[in-house]
Amino acid sequence: MTSEEGMSYRAPGGVAMAAPGLESMSNGGSSRRSRAGGDARFAPNGFQYNGRVAIALVPCVILLLGVGGKPVLATLTVGLMVSYILDSLHLKQGAMFGIWGSLFATGFAMILSGSTFSASASITLHILAFFVSFQLMFLIGVWASLQFRWLQLENPSVVLALERLLFACIPFTACTIQTWGVVAAVGMENAAYYMMVFLFELYWLFSLPHPSSFRTKNERAYGGEFADDVLIAGQLEASFHTMALMFLPLLFHVGSHYAHLFSSANAICDLLLLFFIPLLFQLYASTRGGLNWLYKNQHHLQQVRLVNGAIALLVVVLCLEVRVVFLSFGQYIQIPPPWNYLLVTIAAVGGAAGLGAYLAGLIGDAASSTMLVSLMVAAAFSASLVLGMPLKVWLLICAWWWLHLLLALKKR
Repeated sequence: MTSEEGMSYRAPGGVAMAAPGLESMSNGGSSRRSRAGGDARFAPNGFQYNGRVAIALVPCVILLLGVGGKPVLATLTVGLMVSYILDSLHLKQGAMFGIWGSLFATGFAMILSGSTFSASASITLHILAFFVSFQLMFLIGVWASLQFRWLQLENPSVVLALERLLFACIPFTACTIQTWGVVAAVGMENAAYYMMVFLFELYWLFSLPHPSSFRTKNERAYGGEFADDVLIAGQLEASFHTMALMFLPLLFHVGSHYAHLFSSANAICDLLLLFFIPLLFQLYASTRGGLNWLYKNQHHLQQVRLVNGAIALLVVVLCLEVRVVFLSFGQYIQIPPPWNYLLVTIAAVGGAAGLGAYLAGLIGDAASSTMLVSLMVAAAFSASLVLGMPLKVWLLICAWWWLHLLLALKKR
């Protein structure tokens, strides 16, 4: 082997890359290169999802630093400064282990500070809070480890496992801490709805199919989608994320309001909304690959999407009428019953059905466009009557619209 060949090696995917330093060449450097070459599609690269991780974890870190106070902040600051100095001295392994040590020292500082989580009422909540906090620090350490290129070159299988672990665990940890922070600020009354919103955000960021940052992406399955072995998450993680999205808000509400679950119509509507709103979101996410782990036949998935979406949309609209419209805005509705219920239902169901048809991609020709316009006009007409618009104004508007439609048909 010549000297030029000794200073470079063939990276996975067939791209020649500069070899690591001389210290990594010794003590088994050739065996590490062979391990890197064992995975034919591994490609050392920068982690491409730093923005998503920051959106999920930065609010959690801010919350825990605020709860922990000065001891936690001082411990973390000193540890990160030490890691920065080690990195400046080109001690890459020392810098990584310094970050991990800083995170664990921060966790112990939270325990020793004494005032942390003092508002918790039981030892069980203390233990759960510390467990979630340490889990957050572990995920931050995992994310920091993915930034070190030497780890990618020497342990490609570890890097792939860490990336998969990060995407699998962040939705659960971030949702728990963010919900905890909002509940501490505004109370438990609508805590399940806050959790539902956070789950929507985290599901969209981490649970939809995403290609790995460390695999070549030139291989695609039939239909232009990435092959399954290029994606970060597998079927197991996707199924857990889907179940969490569908059932965690409802179970959280049942656990926190079990004393009056069926005490009124509003309470029953809360139960229905906390199940069917996540179902609607899941069905919409399936248009972006959210259910590809469950349905490979896209025609079958479209049928499931339409049937379940129509049922869920109807239930959500009716529950929102009871829970929001007539409860909070009933004094503004000038039409006496039962016409007020009928007109509000037409307006809400018509508008929601039109929006759902558009999002589902059902509007694709002139006939469907005409039906959509007619549906939205009927919904707007009903809503305007409910809000008190004079009927004469609407008759003029409808006459103008029908005249415009007839002229358009004659031109064709």
